[in-house]
Amino acid sequence: MKTRALSILLLTAIIPLGKAQSCHEIHGRAVQYRGDAFFEIWHVGTHHIFFPADSASADLICRYFDCENGNRQPALFADFTICPTEPYKQGAAQPAIVKSVQHPRVIPEWPPLSAQGFVEEFYKWYAPRVLPENTDKDWHRTLDFIRWDLSDQLAALLEKDTAAHVICKKPIALDFDPFLHARESADRYEFGHVQKLGSNYRADIFRVENGKRADKPDVTAEFRRQDEHWVFTNFYYPSGSDLIAVLKSSKPCSTQ
Repeated sequence: MKTRALSILLLTAIIPLGKAQSCHEIHGRAVQYRGDAFFEIWHVGTHHIFFPADSASADLICRYFDCENGNRQPALFADFTICPTEPYKQGAAQPAIVKSVQHPRVIPEWPPLSAQGFVEEFYKWYAPRVLPENTDKDWHRTLDFIRWDLSDQLAALLEKDTAAHVICKKPIALDFDPFLHARESADRYEFGHVQKLGSNYRADIFRVENGKRADKPDVTAEFRRQDEHWVFTNFYYPSGSDLIAVLKSSKPCSTQ
């Protein structure tokens, strides 16, 4: 994101990186705020905030979530090894070089959204990222970024299919986008009423073409609350099948 790059450039221009303090490890929460692109690392359990002192530190954090798209505001909880470049000042954010990120866990939207908000924000971010003619391939490219939006079971099955796709050089279980249930994306997507079913929720996803919403949903997303964030657990298709069933029924390809 140009705003992030500019913010880091301006900060590094005024921070003398030579005054480094000793490096140490903190358990922190990194968030890049949409409004001003300020990139903070809060030391959990304290009132102290750090921020990346150089672009390499910001880039290291951005390996774990999408920093280029302003539609989402994820949070990265992790053990950070940081090296402050300025002395500590009470009440002031402190610049620091981030040397490593251990035990990362991403919350896709911070602060956490409502059930409706989770689905809307996911598709607002996801749908424009897939090219209309390449939905069967483009979802593989986004899997690293949406890993934290998925249950462990669903993520593992999709990662297995992606790995097989690379080895076999062709689709294995999925020849369509599993989150849009389409081979070509629509102009945009709208969402039906969110329904609670036990501990899970479901929402119908409708494609919109030429300003007209489809009469029937393309896919029904199922999701649930997991700790302090939401995860998708399955996607149901009009044919009566569902994503987990499709992935589990796939057979190994022949590389001969």
